[in-house]
Amino acid sequence: MYKILASDGKEYGPLSAEQIRQWLAESRLEGKTPVFPEGAQDWVFLNSLPEFADIFAPPPPPLVVPPPAPAKAAGGGLNVIIPYKNPKALAAYYLGVFAVIPILGVLLGMAALGLGIAGLRFRKENPEAGGAVHAWIGIIAGGLFGFIWLAMIVFMVFAATHAAKH
Repeated sequence: MYKILASDGKEYGPLSAEQIRQWLAESRLEGKTPVFPEGAQDWVFLNSLPEFADIFAPPPPPLVVPPPAPAKAAGGGLNVIIPYKNPKALAAYYLGVFAVIPILGVLLGMAALGLGIAGLRFRKENPEAGGAVHAWIGIIAGGLFGFIWLAMIVFMVFAATHAAKH
């Protein structure tokens, strides 16, 4: 038999273990509720009594299933970001990006175009080398800026010779 000290400050009891279990199930009591077991010397908390340990035992940890391993990209993770196994594609990328520089862009753009095509051929023969995106950026940016700057130079030369004749 037990006496409990409820949150309203009143003592209740004597209560049987079954009555306490029912009140716990109804959430009328909690683990930190003071209880005075029959024959005890002092008040203790309800969750410290071994006869109620099963109620206050922590739930078992959830079964954690590890996530599936990500699929490995061709050539490894770093090779996807920086295609170090396909230096032609990597060089085409950088040359294509720097082909935005006026005048110098003609040479850089044409080199990017050629290296981009070579990088795609290399990747076709060696799929693990990667670098297709880098090669395409080199082809597109290099070709576009290279031809734009070439057209600008031709236009400027044509304009200069036409102005010199008049």
